[in-house]
Amino acid sequence: MQRHQDIPLNLITGFLGVGKTTAIRHLLAQRPEGEHWAVLVNEFGEIGVDGGLLADTGVALEEIPGGCLCCVSAQMFTVGLNRLIRSQRPDRILIEPTGLGHPAQIIRTLTEPPYAGVLDLRATVTLMDARHLASPRHREHPTWQDQIALADVLLANKADLYSEDDRETLHAYVAAMPSPRPLVVETTQARIEREWLDRPRLERGGALFPEARAFLDAATESTDHDHDHDHAAPAADEWVTIDTRGDGYIGRSWLMPEGQVVDHATLAGLVDGFTGDRLKGLVETDQGWQRINRVAGHGGLEAMDPPDPLLRPRIEAILPESDTTALDALAKAFEAAHTPNT
Repeated sequence: MQRHQDIPLNLITGFLGVGKTTAIRHLLAQRPEGEHWAVLVNEFGEIGVDGGLLADTGVALEEIPGGCLCCVSAQMFTVGLNRLIRSQRPDRILIEPTGLGHPAQIIRTLTEPPYAGVLDLRATVTLMDARHLASPRHREHPTWQDQIALADVLLANKADLYSEDDRETLHAYVAAMPSPRPLVVETTQARIEREWLDRPRLERGGALFPEARAFLDAATESTDHDHDHDHAAPAADEWVTIDTRGDGYIGRSWLMPEGQVVDHATLAGLVDGFTGDRLKGLVETDQGWQRINRVAGHGGLEAMDPPDPLLRPRIEAILPESDTTALDALAKAFEAAHTPNT
């Protein structure tokens, strides 16, 4: 570790479905020629999807599924980060925490030994959807609040979908933010400028604001949490379903058998009918590989080239814990949508 000095590193944070992975794709397209970047993705679900969504970018990827950021000091995170540093020697690292993760813990981890002097934590970029300001479920969620409060750059994404009321509410919200305020930019399709990554971190009068310190104190007092993690390697010829729970949400991940083909029309209908917070996946259908990207009732299937190397098809859904009945019905429908392997 001591051979690597002051590697620029940025967190790309935000709640479920605000466009973090898309923003990272935009950033990777802006890499200076000759620079080698690496990406570490921490997902809420147990079966990683976001790494597959970034697989065609040509950067080094490390994927840590099954986590919330209360788990960030666990061995999987540090092993994954250390592997990126040692094996890739990147010129910059981007970390995409889960949308239900508290950024305070990761900021502390990255600025203390053994990473102090090895990593140079720069601007934390937080994406938000201003329409969530009208949603108590989002606006009153402490993680949603803390992700925004720790932002050095705040991107109000999906601005083309805002009403005038949404925009006025956003402006009032920003005006009421305590000083120092982050750079606030309205954007669409998660467009982001590379130079924003090197903006200075804001000085907030100490390590972190009071709510974040309270979170860290609680995390220090107890390493127990209510997320079920099972990282055993699944068999290649069976459907695997794993649930992750935390912060009032349930994530269900499906890993399909190798070579599994799903009926395209049936899958499209299931995706279009999904009303939860987040549905994402990489699935092979009878009309070729499809990327699933649906957020809060918007988005659907998108044709894609076969992943290289080929991955097992996978889907992840995230909903409030109160919607477990709808999730069980969706699971049965997904498993019934496959076509026989040949």
